[in-house]
Amino acid sequence: MASNERKTKPQQRPARRARTNDPNTDKVWPEQVIGAKFVRLLEKQLRDLQADDSAEHGNRKLFLDDVFIVHLLSYFNPTIRSLRTIEDFSKTKQAQKHLSVRQICKSTLSEFNQLVDPERLAPIIQALRSQLSRKQPQPSTKAFDLNELLQRTVAVDGTFLHAVSDVAWAVANSNQTGTTRHRARVDAQINVSTWLPEAIVVPEPGESESDSAIKLILADRLYLYDRGYSSFELIGAHYEPLSDKLETLKAKSQFVIRYKEEGSNSPSLTGAVDRKLTKEDRAAGVTSDRVGYFASDSARGAGISQILLREVIVPYEEKGELKTLRLITNLLDVSAATIVFLYQQRWQVELFFRWFKSIGNFGHLISHCREGMLTHLYVTIIATLLMYLHTGYRPSKYMFSMLGLVASGSATLEEILPILRERERRQALDRASAARRLAKKKAASK
Repeated sequence: MASNERKTKPQQRPARRARTNDPNTDKVWPEQVIGAKFVRLLEKQLRDLQADDSAEHGNRKLFLDDVFIVHLLSYFNPTIRSLRTIEDFSKTKQAQKHLSVRQICKSTLSEFNQLVDPERLAPIIQALRSQLSRKQPQPSTKAFDLNELLQRTVAVDGTFLHAVSDVAWAVANSNQTGTTRHRARVDAQINVSTWLPEAIVVPEPGESESDSAIKLILADRLYLYDRGYSSFELIGAHYEPLSDKLETLKAKSQFVIRYKEEGSNSPSLTGAVDRKLTKEDRAAGVTSDRVGYFASDSARGAGISQILLREVIVPYEEKGELKTLRLITNLLDVSAATIVFLYQQRWQVELFFRWFKSIGNFGHLISHCREGMLTHLYVTIIATLLMYLHTGYRPSKYMFSMLGLVASGSATLEEILPILRERERRQALDRASAARRLAKKKAASK
């Protein structure tokens, strides 16, 4: 590890910038290096990371700001995809403009990942989220209640990332052929209006999706959950006792959870009372809307048997088979059609995972420890937010396609940005034209 010694006294945090006439920095990275301007945009935050490094990690002589920089540049450059290529890149002239070490050794970086505190990157994420929040336009919806709901609606889900067999904390499972796979799970909560991450976590070993989500529930949010989150404890976590009567609960946040059909391994709604369906509800495919209680022993044990719940049923066909979408919610004052619309917004978190895996260089793990994976994860979020700030609008399916060219090395970020801006301009014109046609149609029908 002696090759990674600092260039100044060990207890002095060295300044960054390129050094001349250094035999270790005579290499040039063969591809155009993208993303340097984003490093410069974060100089203040990088100084804060330096100030937090009160002690070096043993004799490894590596600091979080240097690791952050190489991970951030790796995000924007498809040829930097492993610890080995990070080491090679760190010794080039392009990297040395931003680093304060002569090189970042593969073994040093691997050991550093086991000691790092990823939460120190959280303030950067919060700062970028605040900047983006101030720039977000209000969504255009037909009803004020839906507009308000969308502003605080959070889509929740988890995804698995393939891991090598020596990742001890990863989940091991067998497929139909009997092959054992090791995967690490990432749980995400994405605001559906702004596409900003509310929370991104790597859960503890053996922690279920529901137990992970319970820790992240905030007040005045509307959470959208898929079937993997259908637990009584999760429902109870959205409530808190009234101050004067501990046995009485009040909702601190709302939820829409997809449950399996009533029957095997799925609770029934006791004392259910049907609600009248409107024309709008039927147009949305709703066939049943009723309220009742989960009153089983398990529900009583979880303390939710007195909570009034609502069940909305929507039949649908999938691959020629008739299935049922069963939604359980504590939203009692909106239409059934609105609940169906809200649940459809859960797809935003699926798009977010697609971004992470195909564009964000997060389809595989370059660190085999939980701390290192979180560090990589946080840097990916920061890079995504920087992209969002730079383009001025949130990623879309079209942007996914274009950024795929960047990820494969077929185009640069600078080349695709004018195309994306023109695409957004045309879409804005199409939206404005559609709004005018709708307004004209409404005026003619009066």
